[in-house]
Amino acid sequence: MNQIDAVIVDIKKMFAKQPNTIYEVRVVDQIYSKKVNIFFEYYKIGKATHSQQIARLDSEYREQIPEIIAKIRKETGLTVNTNIYTKGVTNDN
Repeated sequence: MNQIDAVIVDIKKMFAKQPNTIYEVRVVDQIYSKKVNIFFEYYKIGKATHSQQIARLDSEYREQIPEIIAKIRKETGLTVNTNIYTKGVTNDN
């Protein structure tokens, strides 16, 4: 199992499917530290967002961000947001 598969397993464990709750995954490219952070975020409508870091990947994963996003979306069905824009990957679903 590689790191991305382990992240997906962690996301599936955290995804509780509670009513009136929004779940998202955020993939952040940290430009200066050359790391990729992955956060699991959820909030009940009208309440504050809870964010938990589930992975901090090395610089070798920076070029794979579009593939990582696509894999997480496919495996979990969750919305995946990011701070980057690349062709074919946007912040929308």
